[in-house]
Amino acid sequence: MKLNNLLLIFSLGVLPFVHSCRSPESDDKLKSKIEEALADNQGIAVDVEAGNVTLNGQLGSDSLKQVIEEKTKLAGGENIKSIHNNIMVNLPEPEDAREKYHEIVEGAVDSTLTRDVNRVLKDFPTITAQVKEGTIIATGNIEKSQLDSLKKRLEHIKPKGLDMKGVTSR
Repeated sequence: MKLNNLLLIFSLGVLPFVHSCRSPESDDKLKSKIEEALADNQGIAVDVEAGNVTLNGQLGSDSLKQVIEEKTKLAGGENIKSIHNNIMVNLPEPEDAREKYHEIVEGAVDSTLTRDVNRVLKDFPTITAQVKEGTIIATGNIEKSQLDSLKKRLEHIKPKGLDMKGVTSR
């Protein structure tokens, strides 16, 4: 009787420990799921150890870094104990990054594009613009001599489109 009680106590004490141990196979499966979900994002390294996920790499924006973390959470679900997002954000020049932003994160590019448009418009105080789905829509009145310069500078930040129908020149 004492032996049975001792075995019962021992098994109850060991059971949580055994349950918390993860096999390398389950970590490998979790890693594969996450890597598949992040296949569109080249250069992101995924490591999994005991259900703890570590993400490494470099991206061009904080919003894209958050998208990667959300994709990781969705792919791993309850199998993830924690996520260590070590992705470094290196803000690239707009002309180098804009097309990649459009390909990877359709809606998140507008905030970055708006920031770049606002920088350009500081030199053109009579012009206002809004960004919608990667397209710059400009309005206002500008000197004829400045119109070409405005257009070139807005095109330089590589929007999906540029609508200047609302801009009049004098």
